[in-house]
Amino acid sequence: MSGQSKPGPFALSAFFADEYDAEAAAQELVDAGIPKDAITMTPGNRPDTTPIDHMGFLDALTGIFFHEEQRTAYAAALEQGGTLVTVQEMDEAQHKIALPILAEKGQIEINERESGR
Repeated sequence: MSGQSKPGPFALSAFFADEYDAEAAAQELVDAGIPKDAITMTPGNRPDTTPIDHMGFLDALTGIFFHEEQRTAYAAALEQGGTLVTVQEMDEAQHKIALPILAEKGQIEINERESGR
């Protein structure tokens, strides 16, 4: 047995300016064999809805999936809209599959987004 059913220690997050790109990336992850329950999509603020305080959600993940600097950058990006896609509990093989999917489907470098203000 290779132990493939056991959750792995890897996690990835990518930010997408467009919700549809995030949904397409999430679907491609599922199609590539990443379990759907390992994928979390966190929508950012929308002009037609009440703003969400994302810091509480991201505070809970700091130290587990994010560093303090990442938490602050993701929270700022979510305040502007877009969608954060996080994949958790992957093994190394799944990580190698997920990384190019997230990067190819419109991942935004947080530094680019911040400097574009």
